Amino acid sequence: MNQNSLLFILLCTIVFYLQGKAQQNDFNKKNYPTSAFQIKSDTSSFGVLKIVVTMVHPQNEASAKFSCRTWLTIIKNGKRLKQKSYNIEPVGGCSGVYIPRKQPCKNYFILSKFGDYEGQTLLIDIDGKLTTLKGGSFSISNDGNYLFSIFDSDVSGITVYDLKHKKIVLSAELNDDKRYSYVYYQDGKYFVSFEEETNATAASVGRIGVRQGMIYVTKIANSFLKNDAKLPVFNEVKSLQKCNCGY
Repeated sequence: MNQNSLLFILLCTIVFYLQGKAQQNDFNKKNYPTSAFQIKSDTSSFGVLKIVVTMVHPQNEASAKFSCRTWLTIIKNGKRLKQKSYNIEPVGGCSGVYIPRKQPCKNYFILSKFGDYEGQTLLIDIDGKLTTLKGGSFSISNDGNYLFSIFDSDVSGITVYDLKHKKIVLSAELNDDKRYSYVYYQDGKYFVSFEEETNATAASVGRIGVRQGMIYVTKIANSFLKNDAKLPVFNEVKSLQKCNCGY
C-alpha cells in the first residue's frame, strides 16, 4: 500500500470520527422517549437569529446514567450556525441553561449555565458568535457598558466584561473563604459586596476598577452600600422556580 493510499484511509477515518462525534452531540428527540425523559425546549428570537435551549431530564437518573443534558442551538436565517451540548451534573444546586425573563442588552442575547461546579454566562452577539464567561447569574451596568457575573461555583469569583469593546476586564477567583454577593453602582463607582460577615459594624467592600482590571478591598461601615444602588440580578438562582434541568 503506497503513501497516498494510507493518507486517504487516514483522512476518511478522521472524517468518519468527526461525523459520528457531531451526531452524538446533536439532539434527537427519538433518543429520549417521554416515558423515560422530561424534555423542556425554549425558542427565542434575536434579530435574524433563533436561539433554542433544550434540556433533557431523566425520570430515573440511575438507569439513564446522566442527570441533565442540555443543547444550545443558534440558528441564523433558518440554518444552524452553532450547537453546543452540555452533560451537566447538578452537584447539589441548579443545573441547565436558562434564559432571563427579559434581555437587558440590545446587542447581546445572554444566558446562564449552572451545574458542574462551574457556572457560566453565555453571550451571543447579533452575528451569532458565542462567548463563554465564568459566572452564572449576572448584572448589567446602568449605561449598558459592563456585565458583572459572580461565579456560581464552590470557589467564589467575579467576571467583568466590557460589552462595548467585547473584552474581559477581569475574571478572578477569591483567594480565601469569602464569597462575593452583589454589585453596586454608587457615587460614580462600581462596588462588590461580600456575603454577610460576623462583624456588625464594618464589612469588606470591593471597589471594582474597570479601567485597571482590579478589585480594591477595604473595610468600611456596613451602612456604606445603599440598597437602591444595587444592580438588578438576572437569572439569580433563588429566583429560578424550577432549576433542576428545567424542572
